[in-house]
Amino acid sequence: MKDIIVIDKLSFRYDNKYIFNNFSLKIKENSFVSIIGPNGSGKSTLAKLLVGLLKVADEITIFDLIMNEKNLNDIRKDIALIIDTTNDCFVAETVADEIVFGLENLGLKNSDIKKRLDEIVKLLKIDSILNTDPYSLSGGEKKLVSLASSLIMNPKIIVIDDAFEMIDKETKEKIFKYLKQQKKLTIINITHNIEDVYYSDRTIILNQGDILVDGPTLKVLEQDKVFNRIGIELPFMLDLSLKLKLYGLVDKIILDMNEMVNELWK
Repeated sequence: MKDIIVIDKLSFRYDNKYIFNNFSLKIKENSFVSIIGPNGSGKSTLAKLLVGLLKVADEITIFDLIMNEKNLNDIRKDIALIIDTTNDCFVAETVADEIVFGLENLGLKNSDIKKRLDEIVKLLKIDSILNTDPYSLSGGEKKLVSLASSLIMNPKIIVIDDAFEMIDKETKEKIFKYLKQQKKLTIINITHNIEDVYYSDRTIILNQGDILVDGPTLKVLEQDKVFNRIGIELPFMLDLSLKLKLYGLVDKIILDMNEMVNELWK
């Protein structure tokens, strides 16, 4: 797979404070990458840089296009950003109209729009709110509408910036499983929650603008000392699994409770 995103020796600062200094990163096309780090590590700044909300020179290339004013619109049409905020800016009077707004602007046939809408509604289980005013929704429901509005556009890249904190665990897991199945989608999942990286193929630990660890997710999850050093708490099952692995009671990381019980009773 080719590199769909290339960041080469990026330096970026707010006023006199550098967030990134000589920062480089490459992300493969159709990969599922998680970037985890504590508050202040540069995660949200990176998300904004990737979708052109913050201005840079020629250090970022996406779809083989340099992220500059000339190419920005061409890049943005194939990249979606889901952010952690309940103050979403909605443009339609109902959830259904909000979700299909982008497709209608593209001039798609009504039958194609309805087919895509039905698929997304079924996935996210939001049929009961389709005729509701988006501004009257709960924070979690607003997140689902924002996600639906992005997924229905079939972007090539989706950037998720700590966006699912207000969604229940079952729905969140279903969303991540769905995203993992999308073989023609590049997913960049930016989070401070270790459990949110479980579905990614590659995980990067970011702190103060530097990459501390970068590798296959299961290998990165073994870096408990790094997580502890930067103040990220390990979930119970991961912590237990690492301890049991250390003492030779299991030979791999096990994140599911039932699987762990079965392994220990062998």
